Amino acid sequence: MENLTRSNETHSPTNPQLVLALLPLGIALNLSLGTLVHTIKAPIYVDAVGTILVTLLAGMRAGIIVGVVSFIVGGIFVNPVLPWFSGTQAAIAIYTYFAAKKGAFRTYKLVIVTGVGLGIVAGVVSAPVITALFAGITGSGASLIVAFLLASGKSVLQSVVLSGLAAEPLDKTIQCLLAVWLLRGIPQTLLDRFHNEALFRNGFLRGANETV
Repeated sequence: MENLTRSNETHSPTNPQLVLALLPLGIALNLSLGTLVHTIKAPIYVDAVGTILVTLLAGMRAGIIVGVVSFIVGGIFVNPVLPWFSGTQAAIAIYTYFAAKKGAFRTYKLVIVTGVGLGIVAGVVSAPVITALFAGITGSGASLIVAFLLASGKSVLQSVVLSGLAAEPLDKTIQCLLAVWLLRGIPQTLLDRFHNEALFRNGFLRGANETV
């Protein structure tokens, strides 16, 4: 911990221009993966990998921007319901930020636990919107699960919550693993240009003890 703190203090803040250049990449990642999954109607989403990745690299504010903007743009070109879930994207960035500060992305076992927790948070935040505004059906693959539960006699709220519990933890675990995999594929010389506590605590930067 002492070495980690010393290494963190020797780095200057991340260049704002580098963060600005990262934002479009995160937005494009969200849109490309999310659009693919939406097209094939898979019962997961995979539309927040960019949000998680950018949050780990550049912090909570950058992650929120990526998530919200990608869903606004996605609402125009992909699925008109997406902007209503911008709050979920913000919640994903906030959860990721605080989980990363605790070192929750340091090992793949921890990433899985973090992903399950993120899925629960995303499901809870999204459920009122799905229930109140869309009567449980949003056009995503997960809506097929909701439709099945509705047909079995469950209420809209019950169907949405059960669908979320079935899909969200798996979905968010996959997304967290993808984000970490992508992050570990970034050349160290480029990764060293990002300086934040999360990267040190989770072993992505030189000077941190890696345990993966």
